[in-house]
Amino acid sequence: MGTEMKIERKSSIDKEPQTLFFDQIQYAREAALYVLSTKTMEEALRIFTEGLQPVIIAEGKINFDDKDLSDFIDEHNNFLLLERFRDIDSAPF
Repeated sequence: MGTEMKIERKSSIDKEPQTLFFDQIQYAREAALYVLSTKTMEEALRIFTEGLQPVIIAEGKINFDDKDLSDFIDEHNNFLLLERFRDIDSAPF
């Protein structure tokens, strides 16, 4: 009767970032510690943020009933930027 169309489906897991192996994570941690110990804070920040671009707009409805999140939103339900320094080498991956 008509042409048969084949729908190709792709699992949503294929859209997720690949998980690093433990040795890759360990290498990244060691490289980050090396940068922190051999560069100034300004140089390290430039290295770690090179290529990043700011998010201009985020849309959607988020439930902010969680008290932990309420400290990080303003009166218009926008997330506030964290200005304080985070301990990079102990941050979870």
